[in-house]
Amino acid sequence: MANLTDKQRQIIDQSLQQEQLKKYVPTQRARSFAQGVTFGFADEIEAAIRSLGAGEYNDLVSEVRGAVKEYQQARPGEAIAYEVGGAALPALIAGLFTGGAGTVATIGSRFPTVSKVLGIASPAGIKGALGVGAAQGALTGIGTGETATERGLGAGVGAVTGGVLGGTVQAASPYVTGLATSLVDFVRRRVGGRGSKAVENELQRLATESGMSVDEIVEGVASGRIMAENRTLFDAVRSFRASGGPAAASLRQTLETRPQLTREEAMSQISDYLSEIEDPNILRGMKAGEEEARLLERQEYSRFKTQKASPEVVTELETAVKNVPESQSALNRIYQSATGEKPFVTIKDDGTVEFADDITVEQAEVVRRTLSNLASKEFQPGGIGTVGEAFGDVEKTLRNALDITVPELAETRAKAATTRGAREAFQEGQRVLSKSPDIVELELEQIRGQGEAALKAYRTGVLQALRNRMRTGSMRSMMTNLADPDRKEGQILRIVIPEDELDDVLKAVERAAQSQQAATSILGGSQTAITAAQQARQGMGVNVGDVAEAFSGSPMAAGRVIRDVVKQAAPSLNDAERLRIVNILTSENPDIVRNALVDESGLAAFQAAVERLAAALRAGAQRGVSVGAPIVTQQMGLLE
Repeated sequence: MANLTDKQRQIIDQSLQQEQLKKYVPTQRARSFAQGVTFGFADEIEAAIRSLGAGEYNDLVSEVRGAVKEYQQARPGEAIAYEVGGAALPALIAGLFTGGAGTVATIGSRFPTVSKVLGIASPAGIKGALGVGAAQGALTGIGTGETATERGLGAGVGAVTGGVLGGTVQAASPYVTGLATSLVDFVRRRVGGRGSKAVENELQRLATESGMSVDEIVEGVASGRIMAENRTLFDAVRSFRASGGPAAASLRQTLETRPQLTREEAMSQISDYLSEIEDPNILRGMKAGEEEARLLERQEYSRFKTQKASPEVVTELETAVKNVPESQSALNRIYQSATGEKPFVTIKDDGTVEFADDITVEQAEVVRRTLSNLASKEFQPGGIGTVGEAFGDVEKTLRNALDITVPELAETRAKAATTRGAREAFQEGQRVLSKSPDIVELELEQIRGQGEAALKAYRTGVLQALRNRMRTGSMRSMMTNLADPDRKEGQILRIVIPEDELDDVLKAVERAAQSQQAATSILGGSQTAITAAQQARQGMGVNVGDVAEAFSGSPMAAGRVIRDVVKQAAPSLNDAERLRIVNILTSENPDIVRNALVDESGLAAFQAAVERLAAALRAGAQRGVSVGAPIVTQQMGLLE
């Protein structure tokens, strides 16, 4: 100690005194923290509240200030830390826990200047930070002063120090916090396989231009539609075709194959609802069905081959042949072609009718059928309708006699009529595309009245007509015509498809139509001015988050916005990025598309939390230095 200088002895004495003060002076952490929160007015606020109960305001102010000063002298570093921490707290709370919502957001919108000075809203830009910092420093200078002179001088010094330090923090913080957020963003993209920011921005731009929400886009992909086939994106997608490279090759391959695949899917859907024939060759399937029906018909009629007709039926037969003498020639030809024997029926000079053999039920049915055909012939062009009506009445009388005496014959005849009706309905269905929708609607109502078999056969014929059309040069426009409710084909489809299955069929048809339209529009023709303009916009999407940060004063975000705007003159998407975008546009996996448009991973949530924390720290640091500077200055004795 003897060799120490006076200055050294003074420092040692001060250190010993400091240690003694720490032992005997109570800590005032809460009051110091409150001083930072309230711009140095906490002592006066506490005195005002306590004076409501007992004690004089001035005495209480002196008491609080004295206790705080002793604490500041005993523990200067700790006191400064608590006051600066209190100064930063409002900004930290507002940044971390409000998220721009609730009461804080309401105050910020109604009183923006007050909110910024209080620290619950961030200043906009460096200029804004200078002004807010000056106001915060001036308020703190006033709050920490005790006399009018001290308050005035403190306001001036606080305005200068608060403004300079606040602006400095605002300018420097993006470079500090940006490092952390950029690192997290890099990890998110690498681990999550999301690709570059340019890819993400371009996909978001395309999703926005599609006019659909992300959920609608994903739902469309899940139902079989790809993003590239959205009509509003044809020009944008065509720019990728025009760009060349692997992206164009991949796009072409997809768009060239999808129309055929979607047509086949639509026709398969239509087939399911129009026909029950499993044979891919409908004509062969129908022929097999008809042959089987004829065989059954012959087997049914064979039991009437030897069954003798009743006298009542024979009497009606004689009357019928006498009343319709034209039937004699037809019946004899039928009989001779079947047996090679003498005529079946003869009308004598006296008008009586004589049959060659005893009449069987089968022969009686042949006579009835011949009368029916003669009646139908008279209703055809060249015939006489009234004659047809007369022949029809004769046939009806004979039929009634047969059905009364042989009821099972009526059942067999009904089965045969069903087979013939189905065959005729199928033939009408095959001609459906040559008819007007109004005729088809009336025709379908009539066929419904013939029974389920005729209706099924008719719809099967319609399916055959559609398949025939799909094998012609019209196949590329066929699905578009079927999807259009104003086109003849579209109206006919909506008439013949059962109503409860129509929605599913139309969805498949519309997918096929969109697929063909996309292929024609995107792959066909030359690169137009619209395509060139769309290509220039690739990667030009300005990130909304960057815009918001730029308005809040972030120079880095402002730089990114300017960079993205400047990019409009020079596209920056490389081959790999274009290929990744095309892969998303042509993906049939809804999970992949959703992940590309919206990152819902844990890394994305973590990145959002880091960015929120970084913003809160920046706001807290700005308020902390602006408010803390006058406090530190006062404690260092610069106001004496």
